Amino acid sequence: MDDEYLLHPDRISTKPTVLEGTFRPAELERLEDSVADDRGELRYRITARLDPQRRKVVSCIIEGFVFLTCQTSLEPFRHDIAIDDRLVLVDSEAELPPVEEESETEDYLVADEPLDIRDLVEDAVLLALPMVPRKPGLEAPPEGREEAVRKESPFAALASLKKHKT
Repeated sequence: MDDEYLLHPDRISTKPTVLEGTFRPAELERLEDSVADDRGELRYRITARLDPQRRKVVSCIIEGFVFLTCQTSLEPFRHDIAIDDRLVLVDSEAELPPVEEESETEDYLVADEPLDIRDLVEDAVLLALPMVPRKPGLEAPPEGREEAVRKESPFAALASLKKHKT
């Protein structure tokens, strides 16, 4: 593993550790199936420090863009990314708070070994992508598929012919 991409939870102190840089979508293996192509740029700034309660807190700010394939038109389009996540690292599952006590503004992660920041960035981006990518400006598909595909009844066409014969 490249040590430049590793965050060591046991080395986190009150003095912030800052890791920053840029990834291309092609550098993040699990993104491959979700993006249209290799174009794009993901700038990250990851800051790890002990907070006043002595918790290991990791702030992940990711900005940039990727290209997705529109599921309506099948055309690639640019999708902007803006993520600001806050993770609290714990040493074991026993330290995880009960679900009802979890905060909306931070997630908990068991980190008993060094974390690869490529995985942190990749996970955050995958979670931020839309489930059904749709190019901006396209109309949303109708609620019922039947309505979208509904064809005129052949009997209605016959009726219109009959009216013109009179």
